[in-house]
Amino acid sequence: MTEDHHYISHKTMVNLLNDLSPFNYAYFHGFFAIFFTSLILGSKFKNYQGITPFAQSMELASGRIRLLNDVVLLYFVLIFFIITLTYFMKGVSNKVVREFKLAAKNPDKLNHAVGENPKRTILITALILLFINIGWFMFFGFTSAGNSRIMRSFLVGSEYFIIINIFLGFLSNFYLLVYSLVMMEGRKHVVFSR
Repeated sequence: MTEDHHYISHKTMVNLLNDLSPFNYAYFHGFFAIFFTSLILGSKFKNYQGITPFAQSMELASGRIRLLNDVVLLYFVLIFFIITLTYFMKGVSNKVVREFKLAAKNPDKLNHAVGENPKRTILITALILLFINIGWFMFFGFTSAGNSRIMRSFLVGSEYFIIINIFLGFLSNFYLLVYSLVMMEGRKHVVFSR
């Protein structure tokens, strides 16, 4: 009889995210709804100047790109605060905690040499990932770097390339947010042996 071995995987990340959501996959549904709605309706906003200082400073961007940048950025700020506050105030369900505890007991897990204080190192790494998120929305929302030389050369390119980059920027930062929460939760339940 073989024993089922548990690992922290993408399913654990999805379960953790669903614990912090009003309903399953709420944040993904919301993102795709606002992304494609602003993309489709963006042509009606040709003279849109932007809400955030970054969008207002993008002189070469179309109204559609400015709208998409603002909507995606503001949506990320909203879910960033909802997810982190829910995590720190409510925590996660017993089902997710059980997944972490089973992964900690897995005999096949890789045993790496750990330093002096591995839980502190994991916490610092998770906090750095959260600060990358904060830096991303501070830069692309509240600076006037939209008119910098690099951004101007970027905005001269294809609009579809810019749309793909906005899409990937959101998804990568969303992944960093969820991964940092997985790290923080994992450090509570995974026992490190020296």
